[in-house]
Amino acid sequence: MIAVLICLSLACAIPVQAADQSCENCLGGGLDAPIKIEVFSDFQCPACRTLYLDTMKQVLKDYSRLDKVCVIYHEFPLPMHPHAREATRYSLAARKLGRQQWLAVLDSLYTDQAIWSQNGMVQVSVARVLSPLDYQSLQKLLQDPSINETITHDIALGQERKVLSTPTMFVTAIGKEQRVDGGLPFPVLKDFFDKIVK
Repeated sequence: MIAVLICLSLACAIPVQAADQSCENCLGGGLDAPIKIEVFSDFQCPACRTLYLDTMKQVLKDYSRLDKVCVIYHEFPLPMHPHAREATRYSLAARKLGRQQWLAVLDSLYTDQAIWSQNGMVQVSVARVLSPLDYQSLQKLLQDPSINETITHDIALGQERKVLSTPTMFVTAIGKEQRVDGGLPFPVLKDFFDKIVK
């Protein structure tokens, strides 16, 4: 996998094609950042948990807040995970509240994955990181039909891009895009980023 990212700097990746990239699913950084990472993720996937907690949180802290890397998350709940879609619904409702609430909910869902994956009590994990007022607003937002439409749209986008498993990442830099199936450790990404953005 390390060689995969080296390919980008050697221009052996494929040219970038227009992709769906609305700011609303930008977890950190701006769309004009020199590097873009799109992640197709499932909240009940252990590898997605590891990628988010061990890698993407550090990317957000060290690079996205400086607008060097744009991180875009696409929801891709797999049918084999019975509670993944419900977790996704809560995440998308939190996204409508604001980026701070969305990040808090993402963090909590991945941190507590082992618990709610067993008992299905996604709401407990979400409620503990939101204010009572935000949680009340989130409960109303869960009724918004656009939440299910967004999930359907993200799944269709993933299928169009031939995503078969989670996590799947698309890293775009220097005019090229490279697909990465599975996660990458932060030091590998850091080394790659530092070659492009000083």
